[in-house]
Amino acid sequence: MNKLREIVLDNDSLNKEKQKAISIAKILITIAIYLITAGTLMEYISIPLMLKTIGFILAGHAFYFLWKSSRQYF
Repeated sequence: MNKLREIVLDNDSLNKEKQKAISIAKILITIAIYLITAGTLMEYISIPLMLKTIGFILAGHAFYFLWKSSRQYF
């Protein structure tokens, strides 16, 4: 019985570590996309327009994650 409990606890901790790694990867990929977008926009448009565009991208991303989280729990 104790060995089974250890296996379950190990599996739980592995899942938590995996989720943490996935969360960090998502954050880093998101930051990279925003930086690439900002660099590209800075070549072609003005700074205020670039900031507005990145703001809309961030807002869209935030609403997507809100929508996704509300679907997960129901």
